[in-house]
Amino acid sequence: MIHLLPQLIYSNLKKFIYICLLPNLTMKKILLFLGIALAAQASYSQYYYIPSLNAGMNPGGVNPDGENPYPAAANTGWSDIWNGTGTSSVEYTSEQNIPFAFKFNGNSVSKYTAGNFGVVSFDAGTPSAKPTGYSNVTLPSSSIPNNSVCVLGIKPQSITSGTTTYKSAIMTKTYGTAPYRQHWIWFNFFSEANISQGWTYWAVVLEETTNNIYLVDMKTLCVSNNALCNNNVKLSAGIQISSTEAYSVSGSPNLGAQQITQNIFTAADNSYYTFVQGNQPSYDLSGKSVSIKPYLMLADAPFSISGTFMNNGTNKVTTADLNYSIDGGAIVTGAVSGASLLTFETKSMTHPTKWTPTAVGKYTVRLWASNINGNSDENGSNDTTMFVVNVVDKFAQRNMLNEIFTSSTCGPCVAGNANYKNVIIGKSNHSTIKYQVNWPGTGDPYCTQESRDRVGYYGINSVPRMEIDGGWDQNASSFTNNLYGQYESDPAFVEITGNVTINWQYKVSADITIKPLADFNSNNLKLFAVITEGQTFKNKKSNGETEFDDVMKKMMPNSTGLALSPLTKEVDVNKLLEHTFLGWYRLPTDGSVAQHTNHTKENSIETWDDLNVIVFIQDATTKKVIQSQSFPVAVLSVESNESNVMVYPNPSSESFQITSNKLIGQNANVLVTNMQGQEIYNGKTANGQLSVNTAEWTEGVYLVSVKSSGLNFNTKVVVRH
Repeated sequence: MIHLLPQLIYSNLKKFIYICLLPNLTMKKILLFLGIALAAQASYSQYYYIPSLNAGMNPGGVNPDGENPYPAAANTGWSDIWNGTGTSSVEYTSEQNIPFAFKFNGNSVSKYTAGNFGVVSFDAGTPSAKPTGYSNVTLPSSSIPNNSVCVLGIKPQSITSGTTTYKSAIMTKTYGTAPYRQHWIWFNFFSEANISQGWTYWAVVLEETTNNIYLVDMKTLCVSNNALCNNNVKLSAGIQISSTEAYSVSGSPNLGAQQITQNIFTAADNSYYTFVQGNQPSYDLSGKSVSIKPYLMLADAPFSISGTFMNNGTNKVTTADLNYSIDGGAIVTGAVSGASLLTFETKSMTHPTKWTPTAVGKYTVRLWASNINGNSDENGSNDTTMFVVNVVDKFAQRNMLNEIFTSSTCGPCVAGNANYKNVIIGKSNHSTIKYQVNWPGTGDPYCTQESRDRVGYYGINSVPRMEIDGGWDQNASSFTNNLYGQYESDPAFVEITGNVTINWQYKVSADITIKPLADFNSNNLKLFAVITEGQTFKNKKSNGETEFDDVMKKMMPNSTGLALSPLTKEVDVNKLLEHTFLGWYRLPTDGSVAQHTNHTKENSIETWDDLNVIVFIQDATTKKVIQSQSFPVAVLSVESNESNVMVYPNPSSESFQITSNKLIGQNANVLVTNMQGQEIYNGKTANGQLSVNTAEWTEGVYLVSVKSSGLNFNTKVVVRH
């Protein structure tokens, strides 16, 4: 890298000395000349970069999209500016317009040209310089056009899966609102020499007003011989001003991706590098996040306010003040003890003064640092971080919804299902739905159109895949105990209760009560009810699995769900959802559309005493699941219908009741066992009634058997505290 600033100073200094020797020039004119020279020198720009490794988000949080926008025509706002395969030669796109005012290296630019070798150039027209092949050349290089942003080393590819061929693409989209929009130039589904058949996704992002340039490391996966491997890419990333001046990310030209083990299609695994024009300041503490829970119980006040800060300055930070304000009110300032951050180091710091909210409500917390080593922060644009906190008086235990996409023809699904089962053992704060899909190969025989609908809703294109509460979107093999704990600790503000039965005519009835503990003003909420079969065996195919758990059989009323009006705190909503299984059992041969179960005349239920109904409320726009609940389906046989046996409430918290008109005047034996067959309760009804205390029982599913001389009734009860 060549820095021209010292040369300019030296050149101006020589001119100054020469001018001083001229007898006819006044000192005023000399100083005026020097001022002009220094002003010209000040207009010279350069770059420094700030690494945000494993940020878990996109820069500024402006881009909320998933990381699979191809093809652009099927995704709102996206445009393809290049598309090609592994046989493509090194080439440029046509010139593209920047949708807002932007400066590169201090100069206004309005257009750019992208290269399929990992370049975005601001040179006018089609650049003449280009490499002979796809290579991670060291910057600066004469084979790279001037005034360029680079992620060199990527190369186009194509992979065929079934009847679909996936090709590399350069795609663009603009996010946000003026004056802080971002224009994304997305290198989608490229490869690199060291990851063989794998793929790597990177983006060059231009930001309005700040003129920042971001290099976003989105996703990289190594594949060799159709199996995952552990190799990483080797890229040359940075900015080239000319063939003699460049600014590269440390590690270039062998820069690797930060995360190479998971095929994640969200920003959860993203890293990025922020290129800023100018000289790096001496003192700059940027706010990254506020560390406070999104929901706080008013009775637990006062609350500590912490934040994560990054030292973007050249000097080590040893002392600093923290400041916070609530809803734009009075600023509370306090010195932080033990502040110690090297350049680009990130650290959490806690304000010494706790906050006591005055009432239940929503509050905006602003947090920033100041007085850094006794100096002012030189970059005020990145100081403040904000967070919205909800102070409440009550909330409910969250019952997370785990939706798993799998297939009996998917080899990696074996490990995904096994890992999921190991994590949930002994835990009860979850609901599980397994959607059997129609690939790879011929797909799972129990795939249905409703499974396909959920695949489309989430944009699923690989299995095993798992969604937690409509947000966490990864391989089921990556599910962990820590993740379980993280999601179950997120408070919920809805309770779902009810009773679910199936009669001798195979009619499933779910009588559901929604109990809001807070106001939900959204018009996008939907209620879903999914009938699952606890265990199936007949859909085994090629991956070696012989038993399949929690298989989705039918959605009530269908895959679009039931629209809900905005929910009002403490105003219950009652809904009845029903479905009658018709015809006889048929085992489909594969997952093709032609083989899907036709619910108007047939079904795929293997056993009728092993059904559950998973009820959940989801925001149709954000996909966020706000609460779920699992209900075992009580089987009402002919005998139970005649005797009118009722077991309620189900789930049970403190106790459940057994009542039956047929048992009036006689005593019936009642036996309750857990799922391991251990006896939990043994008693008798009195005059057709019995109350069973469950307050001390472990949460879980229990089998209830009621027997008398003319009655043999069995059902399941869920205990939740």
